Amino acid sequence: MVTSGKIDVIEGNVFDLLDSRLQKILPKKGIVSPTPIQEKAIPHILSGGDAIISSPTGTGKTEAAMLPLFSKMLKWIDAQGYPETPLTIYITPLRALNRDIHYRLQEISREIGLEVMVRHGDSTRKERREFVKNPPTWFITTPESFTLMISNEYLRPVFSGIKWVVVDEIHELIDSERGSSLVASLSRLKKLCGKYQFIGISATIPDEEVFRRFYPCRKNCKIIVEDIRKETEYTVLSPPQTALENPGEHFKWVLNLIHDITRSSRSTLIFTNTRDTAELLGYKVREKGMSWVEVHHGSLSFNVRKKVEEDFKNGRIKAVIATSSLELGIDIGDIEIVMQYGSPRQAVRLVQRAGRSGHRIGLVSKGIIIAEPSLDDIVESTVIARRALEGQLEPVRVHDKPIDVIAHQIVGMVISGEAKTIDDIVETLRKSYPFRNITKDEVMDIVEFLQQAKLVRLNENGILGQSRRSRTYYYSTTLIPDTRKIPVYSIHGERIGFLDEDFVVAKLDRSTNFLLAGREWTVLDISDEKIIVEEVLERTGLPPSWEGDLIPVDRKVAREACSLIKRIHHEEEYDKIVKNYPGLSKNAYAILKKIADMARKKSLLPPGPNYVLLEEDLSGKVVVLYTCLGTMGNDALALVLSGFIGSRYGRKVSVYSDPYRIFVEVHFGRAVNTVLDAIKDLSLMNKDDIVSELVTAAKKSPLFYWRVAQVARKMGVISREARFEDVRRMVRYMGDTLVGKEALRELLVEKLDVDGLISFFDSLKNGKLKVVLQRRKGFSPYTIFSSKAIKQMTSYPQGIPSELAIKILEKRILEKKMLLVCIKCGFEWEAKVKDLPDIIQCRKCGSRAIAPIPSLNVQFVESVRKFVRSRQEKKFRGKEREYIEDAIKRANLVLSHGKIAVIALTPYGVGPRGASKAISRLKLGWEEFLKTLYDEERNFLRTRKYWD
Repeated sequence: MVTSGKIDVIEGNVFDLLDSRLQKILPKKGIVSPTPIQEKAIPHILSGGDAIISSPTGTGKTEAAMLPLFSKMLKWIDAQGYPETPLTIYITPLRALNRDIHYRLQEISREIGLEVMVRHGDSTRKERREFVKNPPTWFITTPESFTLMISNEYLRPVFSGIKWVVVDEIHELIDSERGSSLVASLSRLKKLCGKYQFIGISATIPDEEVFRRFYPCRKNCKIIVEDIRKETEYTVLSPPQTALENPGEHFKWVLNLIHDITRSSRSTLIFTNTRDTAELLGYKVREKGMSWVEVHHGSLSFNVRKKVEEDFKNGRIKAVIATSSLELGIDIGDIEIVMQYGSPRQAVRLVQRAGRSGHRIGLVSKGIIIAEPSLDDIVESTVIARRALEGQLEPVRVHDKPIDVIAHQIVGMVISGEAKTIDDIVETLRKSYPFRNITKDEVMDIVEFLQQAKLVRLNENGILGQSRRSRTYYYSTTLIPDTRKIPVYSIHGERIGFLDEDFVVAKLDRSTNFLLAGREWTVLDISDEKIIVEEVLERTGLPPSWEGDLIPVDRKVAREACSLIKRIHHEEEYDKIVKNYPGLSKNAYAILKKIADMARKKSLLPPGPNYVLLEEDLSGKVVVLYTCLGTMGNDALALVLSGFIGSRYGRKVSVYSDPYRIFVEVHFGRAVNTVLDAIKDLSLMNKDDIVSELVTAAKKSPLFYWRVAQVARKMGVISREARFEDVRRMVRYMGDTLVGKEALRELLVEKLDVDGLISFFDSLKNGKLKVVLQRRKGFSPYTIFSSKAIKQMTSYPQGIPSELAIKILEKRILEKKMLLVCIKCGFEWEAKVKDLPDIIQCRKCGSRAIAPIPSLNVQFVESVRKFVRSRQEKKFRGKEREYIEDAIKRANLVLSHGKIAVIALTPYGVGPRGASKAISRLKLGWEEFLKTLYDEERNFLRTRKYWD
């Protein structure tokens, strides 16, 4: 982080520059003297200059921006009278942050006569009407709500008097399509209201020049950074090295550590990278009796999250386990310690999270990283801790001309009447940084696409107009991916979790393996309502292909991590290493040293940043390439290798990559020779050919179709209500449309490091990078003790024992409601199986010919009802006749065996034949009866796909 040029500060207290009415209020609110960032920012903002303010969390950035704006609004009102429309917009990326800013500033605002409102998607109808009828002096909103409001003909006049715009947490938006959409909307605002003063707020600014160009800063814009860096401590902790041989020891150690720290600390925030991890950790700590710890993440309801925030702030609980939901500046009180479970994966993320502790000026920010006992996690965490201390943050990757954003903005401009022609659109878009180079032809292509999708109209004179779908699309579409969740059930009926529909569309099919809830599953059946899976008991050679959307590790972090591994391999002592990496604990170092010692004893080479190390397993079918290209670089290389080898040999290859290595599994010849030949041939290609190979491979990957499904929704091609099978069918035809073009662009920006890939092959070509083959077959300790291997050893139970599975089946049967139909009189009722009497009779006529029917099979139920009404079995044909015959067989079983027959007919797919088989096994005991039902259900779920 580089500080900007010097900013003049007046002698004395800068609060003296503020309006006297405001000065009187501040001491009552506990604001007595300015913080360093306020001393710098207030004079510049009062002078009318645009500004981007950056300082750590808790240093008063919000007040640095808003106190001078309060003064300026008061001065404007004194001169012009109370405004009929708002003067200031305050934009934050989270609704929770909206509420927090409102809570913090509303009293000051109202006591000096300035009205404030929150206006976003959760606002009630009454609040929306009030906003138009009696607009506040300033209001708080989100980027999405702002973009929607600026196209509304009833709300546009409200924006005409805007003089000041504040955007909070700007680092969170700059590298996303949300940010691209926001700056386009800010350009539209400028066209509506004329000039406005812009203030951006951020805890971190990795690249000043990119931030200055991206946001609508005028020439007088200053990057105002607090010079005095907040004192920060980062520590990387790991269990004793014995955890390498006994991975289960790790989690016990983690729970004890969390217990000791949270018990002795006043307030602790524990971050995880995923919601699943947060829930698992929360379950375990509560199981251990830590009632003072709660969980907070975006999938929880608003009321639950709010209660956790308030309980934490008021000291009713001492610790919260959270995802990024508490990463931004929501006020949850003073935090003493921040813990990060697992590598933070990015220095910028660690700075943001650890900055939540030592919230007040003068306090030390304490960040503890709890690393897994694995090579990757410890080394990566150590490197990131050093880079965070030195301010070496990851570079920003800004989206360039995102098509889905342009499409949404075009429809908005047409609805509002801002754009009548293509030239109007081009002129407006070019004023915002992501669209500065957009051409008329590019806009024309998008307009034609929108016209085909019936989202706009373009007449023969080139005049744009609304269509029937324009408003529905514009006001129901968000650029935050929001896809339907499909529940995942085991064959025993246990709900395991949820998967995004887009991922299911793109990557899952019957027999596909994937990870969920720390276990590996294979898909047995997929429908709109649920996915049925069976746990994989025998591990495959490669890890499963999907683990979720993890935060990418930068190429520089990966290269430095490989350098650190090499240093430890060459027996560099702890005292020397810790001078460069002060966060590395002795336990963590001991684990790295033990792994290195094991490798050295076998005369194996370590990975390094200056050569590509190849290892092969004992079978010769799996190769590991240590490339140290980071997440996006290795993902790109893995795609190119799999595509190139697959097209050359006409045989499928399996690949998996992490930030440090690529696994390649080849089922023909010796894998290492195939991979070496491919690397050699690819390194001889020019840049354009390599990019072409990457694009071809990417467009054939499931990842591409996953992204196509997301883009199709954002561009209004697929509705949110579309059935799963319809989505799957449609995305297959969109690869060569504008939807596919945008999906590919997003992949190349967000998921694949094209520059890193080209640099890799250039280094091979010019000899800067050598390929080295490990002398001994078999994976080295550097692979065996990688994060992936450790997770496979620790996270996967060895399957559900059959005794437990049978107990689960029994409980599910007894708790299930069945529809019971009397074949004689047609009376029907529902009852839980466990509540049924041993002998079942019709409640109306007393008959015992009762058919238990699966109520979800509507056609089955209707067929039986028609039969009971007509009493003429012969008149029915086809499927209806089959259902009637089946129902009669079911009724006969209940007539003979009562409740036992209902139990036998309750599991998935078990009909009269399977039920009879199970009942015949009852003479061997109840367990044998249940085991037969268990086997029948498994067989049904396995073979269902082959049934008519």
